[in-house]
Amino acid sequence: MGPHLYQRHEKTYLQRYPAYLKPRTMMSPGLYLRQHLLQPTSPAPLAVLRIGTAAIALIQVICLWLDIPLLYGQMGLVQWGLSNGIVYSHFPRLSWLLPLANTLGCHPDTCVYALVIIYTGSLLGLLLGKFTRYMALIAWWLHFMLISTGFLGAYGVETFLHIALVYCVAMPVAHTASRDARYRPPAIPHSNYTLALRILQAHLCVIYLASGIEKAMGTQWWNGEAIWQTLMQTQFSAWNMSWLSQYPWIARIICWSTLLVEIGYPVWMCIPRLRRYGYAATVSLHLAIAVFMGLQLFAAMMILLNTAAWGWPYLAPAIDHWQRKRHSLRLQHIGAIATSACCHTEEA
Repeated sequence: MGPHLYQRHEKTYLQRYPAYLKPRTMMSPGLYLRQHLLQPTSPAPLAVLRIGTAAIALIQVICLWLDIPLLYGQMGLVQWGLSNGIVYSHFPRLSWLLPLANTLGCHPDTCVYALVIIYTGSLLGLLLGKFTRYMALIAWWLHFMLISTGFLGAYGVETFLHIALVYCVAMPVAHTASRDARYRPPAIPHSNYTLALRILQAHLCVIYLASGIEKAMGTQWWNGEAIWQTLMQTQFSAWNMSWLSQYPWIARIICWSTLLVEIGYPVWMCIPRLRRYGYAATVSLHLAIAVFMGLQLFAAMMILLNTAAWGWPYLAPAIDHWQRKRHSLRLQHIGAIATSACCHTEEA
């Protein structure tokens, strides 16, 4: 859904609240901040966050389905008795299913599979936008149980997926492109959507800046050793990168580029003129992680968060152009069929 669809509503909003039309010199500081930080925007980026989060989580469930007993089962990599002594006592965990399994007379892993099926159903509801907030809350709680127990198999994608599910619970992510939106008036640009995006943007700035500073505090990210050690590990070696030993300057440039993107993230993203370049650099960084380290789901999750927070204004026009072109081709095809049918009728 392209931004041009909301220009009419934005104009109406400004006419309704003429204070936003005052010259900058006449504005109070609070009004100036509201205009620039909370200017009404479209709910489309939040819908992108919801749909993308649910889709990535569903793909993860499909990928892990055969390994569920190993990752989350009672006698899996982290046995329930061990995880109970490690995680905080107030954290939800799968060992809470033991009384239910004993009552039903079934194996605990069967209850785990049932819980994963419920989790999958909640993700489908979140994807479609049906009872969105409840589906997001159920998905978040069950995901919390899974990662609290199977923390040994959890990595970055689990953390950011959990964060995204929290945002799906708290933010208005179902006001467009959802089943719930069919029962309410069409969504127009509003400052509430802007506030939600500002929270997500600020969170990403803190995450990238903290990650970059932590990397910069060691010597491995300055001499190129960090990328070399990472690519030489079996679990991350999607390609044979041993040739880097002959060109150590390439490893150093990769490390320096990573530091530049992460530490400079708040600068690139908060300056409008630099934002498109910062977004492109961040997406390129995560695409490289997907290709060379095999962390496709993690890369997809980070690209989704950046797209929802910053990148949608750059992608929406292209998507809208593609949709208009597709609609035009469809009309041409229908017209050709109708013309052909008329010709055959006249010949008959």
